[in-house]
Amino acid sequence: MTVLLLLALVPATAVFLLSKCFFLARFRAGWLMMAANIVFETLFKRLRWSRERADAVLLALLVVGWAVAAGPWVAAGLGVLLGWTWAWALIVDGRWKTAACFARQHRELRGRVPLPVPQLIVQIRGPILRRDRVFDLGHWPAGATQEFQVMVLNPSVIVPQLPLRVRVQARSAQVRVEGDVDQSVDCPLPGEIHKARFTLSTPTAGAGGEIEIQVTHGDFGFARTLAVREVVATEGIRVTGARITRWRHGAEAAFAWRGDHDLYDPATFQSVEGLRMTLGLARRLRFPNTMFLSGRLSLVEQEHREFCQHYGWDRRSHEIPGFVKFLQDEVDLRVEQEWPADTVKPYTTELGNHMYLHYGTHAAAAPGNQWKSHAKMGDGQYEWQQPGARDSFSEQRDNAIHNANLFERLFGTRPVSYAIPSDVYDAHTPAAMEAAGLEVGSDTDASRFTRVFGLPEPHHPPGCQRFVELTRKIPRDPDNAYKVATLKYWLHAAARTGRAFIFLSHHHLLRYEGTACYHCTEELLRYVLEEGAGRCEIGTVTALGRYWRDVLSPQTRCVAVETGERSVAVRNSSERPLAGVPVEVDLGGGRQLLTLVDLPGEGEVRVEFGRAMGAKATQARG
Repeated sequence: MTVLLLLALVPATAVFLLSKCFFLARFRAGWLMMAANIVFETLFKRLRWSRERADAVLLALLVVGWAVAAGPWVAAGLGVLLGWTWAWALIVDGRWKTAACFARQHRELRGRVPLPVPQLIVQIRGPILRRDRVFDLGHWPAGATQEFQVMVLNPSVIVPQLPLRVRVQARSAQVRVEGDVDQSVDCPLPGEIHKARFTLSTPTAGAGGEIEIQVTHGDFGFARTLAVREVVATEGIRVTGARITRWRHGAEAAFAWRGDHDLYDPATFQSVEGLRMTLGLARRLRFPNTMFLSGRLSLVEQEHREFCQHYGWDRRSHEIPGFVKFLQDEVDLRVEQEWPADTVKPYTTELGNHMYLHYGTHAAAAPGNQWKSHAKMGDGQYEWQQPGARDSFSEQRDNAIHNANLFERLFGTRPVSYAIPSDVYDAHTPAAMEAAGLEVGSDTDASRFTRVFGLPEPHHPPGCQRFVELTRKIPRDPDNAYKVATLKYWLHAAARTGRAFIFLSHHHLLRYEGTACYHCTEELLRYVLEEGAGRCEIGTVTALGRYWRDVLSPQTRCVAVETGERSVAVRNSSERPLAGVPVEVDLGGGRQLLTLVDLPGEGEVRVEFGRAMGAKATQARG
């Protein structure tokens, strides 16, 4: 009996403890924390318990169980350990889901003058080979010169009172820095960015050197060291290989924030008010995002009014023209946007295709399916279907095309990306979306198990020629620290594997339940920006999908790399110019470096490793 009790107590205790070990997120062992939290999520969802109730009940059962199995002293010791762990997790949970850390009081003036210092975010962009504690630049040839950029964002709502100082210093004679190497400027206002550019060169062969980057504002401080391992004499250089395996600007992973908008509904903040709050958060963080929009009950007043009359609801159908005007006038709807998102309009989002008729929820109810709630493919016949097209492939294709036509009529642009509505898809979905003229999809061929436990590579689904699938991760809509920590684990997993992490937090941010999701989403987005000072390429779903298709896909890439004895040629066979393409170059003897090239459309860039490392671009002929 005791043995059986121990067999139950040991894994249950491990689950309780590991689910709260948020610090494991950055390590491979974080898989244990992630799995433990999935067990908890399943438990309290099945029982319809809150997380706090599930923790309290499990803690009590564990203490009683260990008292029976091993005695009161063991139970008391474990009770203290488990209770302390839970208390720590509750403190973190309360902090993450109640308020963002906008600023800290200047320590030297504490108690005398209120002077909040914004907690800035700093990113370093340049040819960085590895982003560890010291940023490894690899081995550079003598005469090499490459460009770097330090970007300082004020993500808070705090207007700064003190200057910002950016210093870049070489610690060795083997490396030289020029440009914005010592600046004292006005600190950026909320949502604004200061950019400092400098070049790093290695004039002569010899030992490597380090460069120190420091950013200070009041008592806020940021420091990173860039290290060149060795400066190689040109006569010792032999290019033995070159490849492109990374995301734009040399990033180790990619990240996109997507949300879904099913219907216009002020009660659930799927409205102008809701979007002003959410897109305002994105604006403050300069975060590109994609909102997949179902047009029938969001943009067409008559359809919305008929729907509300059927159910006897008042979701303010008369406000839909104002919602459309808000998107037209105040939101930049470009499909390709990258961090830091830059626009003259107040807000920005990519509008993605989420079907005209939103399958799988009550919003699917329509006259064409006799008002069947949660209707799916094949449950009705609709005026937007082509004559005789009644199979699943044709229905999905026509549904997406009708939505795209509506977008083009109202906003002057067609959507390029697509997300399935309410987990409704089948084997025909990817090919149907490609036939509808879409280029990038999310969740068109991934099971729920895959989204929970896996991190699929971007890929072309079966039956597709160029359509790209970027699968999102679960959990979605984080509203507690346990979900945020799990998502942070998957962010680090993406960096280890070079994959794309698609994060789903609906643009209503669950505000009808409170503010927890808003603040937890901000915590994750800030973490993505801060991690590795630029470890992730951040863009809209379309921006990431198109880059992978054109640069990284084994099937459709249009970028080729060729090596000479002391040169690398990078060719772009597409008409699209490509900026910040990272090329990893092997220089022989285990030496490596990274170089970033800007490729013209149908053009070539050749990087020479001769007396002076330089890049020369040529345009395609004809």
